[in-house]
Amino acid sequence: MENPSYIAMAHMGGLRRQLDILANNIANVSTPGFQAERLAFQTLVSDRARSPMLDGAGQKISFAADKGVWRDTRAGAIDRTGEAFDIALMGPGYFAVQSEDGERFTRSGSFRPDAQGRLTLANGALLLQDNGTPITLPPGETAFEIDRRGTISGKDGPVGRIRVVTFEDDQALRKIGDSLYETDAEPRAADARSVVAQGMIERSNVQPVVEISQLIDLTRRYQSTARMVEQEHERARRAIEKLGRLA
Repeated sequence: MENPSYIAMAHMGGLRRQLDILANNIANVSTPGFQAERLAFQTLVSDRARSPMLDGAGQKISFAADKGVWRDTRAGAIDRTGEAFDIALMGPGYFAVQSEDGERFTRSGSFRPDAQGRLTLANGALLLQDNGTPITLPPGETAFEIDRRGTISGKDGPVGRIRVVTFEDDQALRKIGDSLYETDAEPRAADARSVVAQGMIERSNVQPVVEISQLIDLTRRYQSTARMVEQEHERARRAIEKLGRLA
């Protein structure tokens, strides 16, 4: 296989990866707290693949390779729902929750009390309070207020304070599904910039029109590159046939 085909196939691999990420973004356009993802590329220069028609540094062939995925951490739109335990986080930070695998973090704030009065997400993760234990509501009490610092209060006083944390680098968090993130980085208590809003929910920050437009553009580029690879393959096949006849 010649250099043009290698370069085109590397390009197709990057486009395919971008298409997968865009498709996932679009699929989560209605997921509360979901943050869109983007693909980062880097240029790899190969000493093995060379252009025989050039001299010096121009002989080397460069390829594009995906370096990794980064998240768009801009906040999504805030919608008012009126539900007592729909909680939006305005500003930086994440809610700390307890999953089966340990403490995890999320921007999704659609919590509901379970049979034991613990506030949980749909995936079963438990909302934690400052001391690291799940928040448990008093039995029989139905009216609760949550202030901007995350303190939950009932008729008999405070029940607990929601654990909201921040990180030095948000990109250090790894997505593990169900709007949850894990990280080896040490969380820090959120400051006054992080405001808890009761009766509201943060929507996904995915912009459907933008994502679909990019999806269409990438699909066309992928198809165009695939045709180029096919044409290069056909050119090589015809050349081999001619050389065979001459032999």
